[in-house]
Amino acid sequence: MLVAIGGMLLSSCSGDDDNSASTATVKLEVIGLQPLENNVEYEAWIVVNGENKSLGRFTDVSFPKQFRASATDVDNATQFKLSIEPGNDPSQEISNTVLLSGNFAGNGAQLDIRGTLGSFENASGVFMLKTPTDNNENNEQSGVYWQRPDNRAGLQLPSLPEGWKYEGWVRVPTTSGTVNLSTGTFSQPAGRDDFLPYSMTVNAPPAFPGEDFLNLNLLSKSGVNTIPDLRGKQVFISIEPSPDNDGNEPFILQPLSVEAGIELAPALNTMDLKTASFPVGTASKE
Repeated sequence: MLVAIGGMLLSSCSGDDDNSASTATVKLEVIGLQPLENNVEYEAWIVVNGENKSLGRFTDVSFPKQFRASATDVDNATQFKLSIEPGNDPSQEISNTVLLSGNFAGNGAQLDIRGTLGSFENASGVFMLKTPTDNNENNEQSGVYWQRPDNRAGLQLPSLPEGWKYEGWVRVPTTSGTVNLSTGTFSQPAGRDDFLPYSMTVNAPPAFPGEDFLNLNLLSKSGVNTIPDLRGKQVFISIEPSPDNDGNEPFILQPLSVEAGIELAPALNTMDLKTASFPVGTASKE
């Protein structure tokens, strides 16, 4: 009987060791993430033999986070990805909206947006304050267009992959604080954006991103009760998930920003590069 009990104990201990050895941990540290709205979630992935394998989803942005996975998969993982996924999404596939990625070098991977969205080191932007969609020369301070006086594009930005779009914004005062007003989303710096409701219809808008903020009926729904004067106001470009989980507010990626000057068109406002807004992180095999 003692021999039998000893054999059972040995077998039990061996099983625990095998089970422990069959899984491993991936630890995630990220700086600069923001919570997502409308049941949208972040999802962590490792790439094993070219296949994306999910480690799990999360909504809170406190770190570090630890994920358990097959020890073989963790050992053979060559890349880490962090994506944005629709809430209650039945799909087991990764979305096109990959935010961070990085290749493992040994047991660690440095995570940033360069492998997913491109490099913004050479990004630049200029804009003019003007309102070309009406014939009123006295309200030029109420519109913004990323256009040069010689009719060239005012933005130099890398092309975004599927799952992302650019969006222009102005921050204007309200009776209770400030509000961010969108000028519309766009994919190319040369070409109109997809948003014109604040503009008038007397004249066609330029073939560049921008907006005339003249429709007071619509502006009042955002708490703006007078036609805004954009001089001295913050003007910026964001990079947005597409589809966008929160279309009323800018996403954390805001590569270009500046406070508009007091001069109207044809004067140019030069934007500052703000890559410090980009999240970064590390993934480590443990």
